[in-house]
Amino acid sequence: MKKLIYCALVIFCFGFESCEKPLAQKATTTEELNYESLVQEKDSPLMFMDVTAKIKQGEDEETRNKKFIYGTISNTAMQTRFKDVTLTVKYYSSNNDLIDAEDIVVKKLYEPNTRTKFEMPVAAPDSMKTFDVEVKDAKSANN
Repeated sequence: MKKLIYCALVIFCFGFESCEKPLAQKATTTEELNYESLVQEKDSPLMFMDVTAKIKQGEDEETRNKKFIYGTISNTAMQTRFKDVTLTVKYYSSNNDLIDAEDIVVKKLYEPNTRTKFEMPVAAPDSMKTFDVEVKDAKSANN
């Protein structure tokens, strides 16, 4: 009987010890978490870049016949700088039918966790009543 109790106790101890090992694994270091975050930011710029914009008519003699898109591009990444943000601008009629679309590249540097203003000329059709703009792509500026 003592051998049976001893064997059960040994089996229980080994079983209990193996259950404890995953809890005793080394905690992830701050450097590892920062690296994983940096990789995710570089690989998924669309998760961290956003745009808000409006369209206006040129105001002076030289630009009166042109339209401009202006607004803010936000980079919510914590570590990654982005550059050369490609925006897709879609123009809609009064019936919400897509009239035209164009891609424009805003060649600026976007620091982490910042909002940057922009303004660029666009080829908006005269029949446009509404428009939509979204970030299509951005390049990581980190080495």
